[in-house]
Amino acid sequence: MTSAKQIRSSFIDFFRRRNHTFVPSSPIVPVGDDTLLFANAGMNQFKDIFLGLVKPRWPAAANSQKCLRVSGKHNDLEEVGRDTYHHTFFEMLGNWSFDDYFKAEAIAWAWELLTGVWGIEPDRLWATVFAGDPEDGLPRDDEAANLWTDVTPIAADRVLAFGKKDNFWEMGETGPCGPCSEIHIDLGPHRCDKQGVPGHKCGVNAGCARYIELWNLVFIQYNRTEGGRLVPLSARYVDTGAGLERISAVLRNKTSNYDTDLFMPIIDRVAKISGRTYASKPGNPTDNAFRVIADHIRALSMAIADGATPSNEGRGYVIRRILRRASRFGRELGLHEPFLHTLVPVVVEVLGEAFPEVAGRAGHVATVIEAEETSFGRTLDRGIQIFAAAAGRAARTPDKTIAGDDAFQLYDTYGFPLDLTQLMAEERGLKVDTAGFAERMQQQKDLARAAQKGASLVNILADAELPTTDDTHKYADGTCEGRILGWVAGDRLIREGSLTGAGEAGMILDRTCFYAESGGQAGDCGVLESPNGTFVV
Repeated sequence: MTSAKQIRSSFIDFFRRRNHTFVPSSPIVPVGDDTLLFANAGMNQFKDIFLGLVKPRWPAAANSQKCLRVSGKHNDLEEVGRDTYHHTFFEMLGNWSFDDYFKAEAIAWAWELLTGVWGIEPDRLWATVFAGDPEDGLPRDDEAANLWTDVTPIAADRVLAFGKKDNFWEMGETGPCGPCSEIHIDLGPHRCDKQGVPGHKCGVNAGCARYIELWNLVFIQYNRTEGGRLVPLSARYVDTGAGLERISAVLRNKTSNYDTDLFMPIIDRVAKISGRTYASKPGNPTDNAFRVIADHIRALSMAIADGATPSNEGRGYVIRRILRRASRFGRELGLHEPFLHTLVPVVVEVLGEAFPEVAGRAGHVATVIEAEETSFGRTLDRGIQIFAAAAGRAARTPDKTIAGDDAFQLYDTYGFPLDLTQLMAEERGLKVDTAGFAERMQQQKDLARAAQKGASLVNILADAELPTTDDTHKYADGTCEGRILGWVAGDRLIREGSLTGAGEAGMILDRTCFYAESGGQAGDCGVLESPNGTFVV
């Protein structure tokens, strides 16, 4: 295999020949599913089938799903750029069975594609199965373990069992679930990134980069009830996923996903416009910037093409964070003018054939990105200066922590998402007072709610067409007599009735001698007296 395009096509063609229907990727922005900000797995569009809410249109399916993992449980944003394999946007190659075939075929076909079609050496591959769980009353998945040695030539000592953390998949706290079987590859001792760490021993699921997961085969055969009990499903499903970026790196013998043709055309363009050189070194600040920009422009292009737009809430804020993070890393390469939008045509070259929607909306995508980057660019350089000053103060403190007030100022005035400030702080060996930031954020929300409430009361009073209060007596000392026209309780104007009990209310009078707070002068305090009671003002 020489290109990602060929790998993608060979995967889909392999399963088409085995009676799978090609189902196009669902949009990154989910349609009709408010539980997800973005599609983050191939199974998202088939969830209602697994839940038994709809009947499948095909017995088996295959595709390459657009995925974005930047929030919640599946959040790779902070790791992007630091290493060679984390991404925000990625493609998930997958095949599904909707009560058609099950474990035997899934295992045999995965092995055949990896070794027979893609040519991976069998002695580099390992398989894992579910070890069982006494708490759930689940035995070891001997069915899968036996099938590995029955339908493939893999040796029994290369089939390892692991617990629920690694080898049991659940859709949520309730619903369809089941054991999974993963295929891992040994990239060689030189790929271990924990050499010298006391007690470390390379192995599958041992936490180093020597052994990596290539493909996950999920066997959905149980339903977890609200009481936590597992009940066998009447229909059984297969849900598999293999990351195209990782497969491409392995098949092309690259040490980094970023060195494949899914990223290098973008990196080459960034090198050309910046005049900097990419050396593909993990941990190198310049190379980190190249990787972040290449990753983020892919995510931005695909998400905006599917309908996402930058904003201050929800998925729009995630898009804004990604864009501003990429823009800031552009400064690391000396790029001070908007440049991200010029990379959109390269993304189209790389992904446009597989996902024609990004090609069709390329002009719109570039326009949105340029407008957002231009807006942020006006404050970015000044914000970097403010950050430098805050970092200088933090460096002189015992705990080396940037104050929450400073982090909030960067967010509120200069548009720096908190995670961007944290990243910049980490680069200087500093921390950020996130609790202090959260406190300031809550204060701002409280003020905004109060202002909104005040504005709504003004509108209520205006709609009521009450006569203007005569306040000419405010310039004289003493008292005056007035008549109550109504009062405000909560967000309601009350014209008739009575007030009882303790609490707060706003009185509307036809005449007053109180001076309201204005022009820097504090408002008057006093009392309202009536035959029925006294009110403190």
